Amino acid sequence: MKFLDKLGLAVFSAIVLILSILLCLVLFGFIDPSIASIAMNTILGMQNGVYITIGISVVLILLAIKCLFFPSWEKHSSSSDDDGIMLQNDNGKLLITAGTIKNLVTNTIDEFKELQGSEVSVNIDDNNEVYVNIEINVTKETVIKEVSTKLQNKIKESVKKATDLEIKEINIKVNDVEKETQKRTEEKVKEAKEKVAEE
Repeated sequence: MKFLDKLGLAVFSAIVLILSILLCLVLFGFIDPSIASIAMNTILGMQNGVYITIGISVVLILLAIKCLFFPSWEKHSSSSDDDGIMLQNDNGKLLITAGTIKNLVTNTIDEFKELQGSEVSVNIDDNNEVYVNIEINVTKETVIKEVSTKLQNKIKESVKKATDLEIKEINIKVNDVEKETQKRTEEKVKEAKEKVAEE
């Protein structure tokens, strides 16, 4: 969200909050309604009071219309696989999409045998900073802190090497600790049989 959008929304919200509180105070009898009437008459009785009131009303109406019909969503929260970062050099332009980065991350995760399943999302914000969110399952014997640190470093290296882009954050969420998969167990049994056969 741009700075002016944030400022406009903050001003609009503050004015609506103040008006709502004053209205509640009048309705609950904490403020006499005649005081509100006197204050309004005083403002309108000033030399430019009508123009100031109309100006404030128009600004509030425009801010309300802007917030209702022209919302400004941050790219960081709604990045799709088609969003990307445009790189340019003397020979032309190169668009590296979030989908490309996601595939690089997924391929890197597949290199880790301790990780059983994963879900990856890549977000690129308005400043072209890349955020990677990963959900994984790990095997029972995994030292989670050690593997996640290695994974973060490996992903950063892989993406940097392939695209020359820096990843701002890699957030990892471990969903579950799984027992070793059947395939892994079969591999261990096969290795043990081969060892016995060699002896």
